[in-house]
Amino acid sequence: MTHTHHTGCGCLAALSRRNLLGFGLGAAAVAAAGPALAAGDAYEAMLMKCIDPRFTTYTWKYMSSRGWENQYSQFNIAGGPIAAVAPIFQEWRAAWEANLDISVQLHNVKRLIGMAHRDCGAAALAYGNRIKTDRAFETEMLSQGLRAFRDQASKRQPQLIVELGIMDLNGTVETVA
Repeated sequence: MTHTHHTGCGCLAALSRRNLLGFGLGAAAVAAAGPALAAGDAYEAMLMKCIDPRFTTYTWKYMSSRGWENQYSQFNIAGGPIAAVAPIFQEWRAAWEANLDISVQLHNVKRLIGMAHRDCGAAALAYGNRIKTDRAFETEMLSQGLRAFRDQASKRQPQLIVELGIMDLNGTVETVA
């Protein structure tokens, strides 16, 4: 069995064994922890996106096109930023908030990218099936969710620049103000 871990960013090095156990990572993660970031090291951004595999390459290309290849952290959950604000996903919120806080602490990120996408099953659970058949409604509901995501993140980490987008099925991104 091959074990791959995230090296070089220090994600796990700054956490105690007790904190790691709280995150469910256990002692094996402590042994695999890489070196900590040097003082002053910073990554440009954190990306919050959906788990939908149709968008994995597109979001990587989007972040790389901004010059952030290997310079951003990432949190993926069904619905992405919608999961951070929709009442149906309330139970997941603590995991997202803890991830945002630790990414800011360990990676000193400057901005947060909230990326929703079209044809999202989790968004349909949050906002109803009309989202699947009415593009204008889909745009409005995703935009409202993204703005709520920005407001929530800005309260938690006010120093972050929060950018919002809706990714289409072809990978193009519509910016949400």
